Amino acid sequence: MLRPQLTKAQAVEYSAANVLRCTGVAGDETVDPWCPWLDEFMGGQVMGDPDYIGTPDMGLAEVVNQAVTKCAGPDRIYIGLEPGVYKGPVYIPQITWQGRAVPITIYGMDGDPSRTKISANVDAEMPGDEYQDRFADLFTGHAPEIIAIFDRISAHIKITTANASVLRVENDGCQLRNLTLVNTYNADRLPQGADDSGATRADFQQSTGQHQAVALLVAGADKVHCENLHLESFQDTLYLKSPAPFTTSRSYFKGCKIAGDVDFIFGQTTAYFTDCTIVSRGSRALHAWVAAPSTNIRTSFGFVFSECTFAHDGSENALAGRFSLGRQWFESVRSTPYGVTSVPDYTCDLDHVSEYNEPNGTISRATLEAVGKCVILRSKIGAHINSAAPWDDWNGGTFDRDGAYTPGAWNARFRPVQFRAADVTSALSDWLSAQPVDLSDVSPDTVFLAEFDNQEI
Repeated sequence: MLRPQLTKAQAVEYSAANVLRCTGVAGDETVDPWCPWLDEFMGGQVMGDPDYIGTPDMGLAEVVNQAVTKCAGPDRIYIGLEPGVYKGPVYIPQITWQGRAVPITIYGMDGDPSRTKISANVDAEMPGDEYQDRFADLFTGHAPEIIAIFDRISAHIKITTANASVLRVENDGCQLRNLTLVNTYNADRLPQGADDSGATRADFQQSTGQHQAVALLVAGADKVHCENLHLESFQDTLYLKSPAPFTTSRSYFKGCKIAGDVDFIFGQTTAYFTDCTIVSRGSRALHAWVAAPSTNIRTSFGFVFSECTFAHDGSENALAGRFSLGRQWFESVRSTPYGVTSVPDYTCDLDHVSEYNEPNGTISRATLEAVGKCVILRSKIGAHINSAAPWDDWNGGTFDRDGAYTPGAWNARFRPVQFRAADVTSALSDWLSAQPVDLSDVSPDTVFLAEFDNQEI
């Protein structure tokens, strides 16, 4: 079952209305129907002047601060941006008025997203004190909600992927339109003479550590709506982060272009993508993946792509079949209950944290249940994707372009690709019986990974 397909009856369950219908606690989600495609402004209706107009000289961080500081009611705040390049990072905080969340819309006033760009050079390995030194001037004197985010990030020894973004959205109901977000990290810090793809860049990253660089981070916000948005980075371009473990929130992307090379659409939440172009960039030395969902096993939906195009940037180094549609992010794993260990006396037990001190390890319930769900429907899939086996293990073997699998050496962070819940319970039947965990409420037919009516191009 290297390429499972939904039935027509199953595919109906993946409509936008159904996917975006619920939010909240995994397995006990709240019914809260959301139909973002009905929003008149995001649908193209002409409106009056925005509440605030940003210019490159003023800066986006400053105009957002004005909107937050002057908020005097529950109505949506519209921020229009004149064309130009805006310096990031930028935060869109959660704000309230008399207990009600106040949503913010930020849009390029020119319909061409390439004319309104927000850019920053920031990566997961950046020390917090460097982040403080480089970006403090952007937020000096800003609202407490904004300063709190900046101080929280700067306090890290290294800021981590969860803070390495050009635009950070914590605002429920946030809308983004007609914008380009670019994290320039990988391009700006390549060695002399290197191009932006192929083994040279991969070797550079391997020698300097994993420098995830996020363009857009949806940091727990619900009902985030993006249209005509371009996102550009390499590893980890779009991060859809849940508000807390064992919960989900929702995002909707329409007519967007998202470009990256490794795990570049990733996270724990529910997201629906329609009419989007998903662009794999260059070619890593060994392998590259588009999506890395870490959906909880009881969350109804993870990432759903409908009528999208999975393309390649046309790099001369690209090889057909070298790319995968995705792998399931085994989030925070330190020791695994899967596979045949090569470590004498190895153990892995359920505990409240995930740790590994060879030969003994523990795995948390959050890590164990982060199974990752992704369904792709009625989409066009380019030849760069391995057509025989488009889904891959986490830290396991590799597939060649013909779909032949080469096992990798066992490691403590391994998990095989899993297409449905039965794959978990069958692989871990003995282990689960000896651990204080119960997955009996999860149907074995629960879909993790699948396709429907896709076309290879």
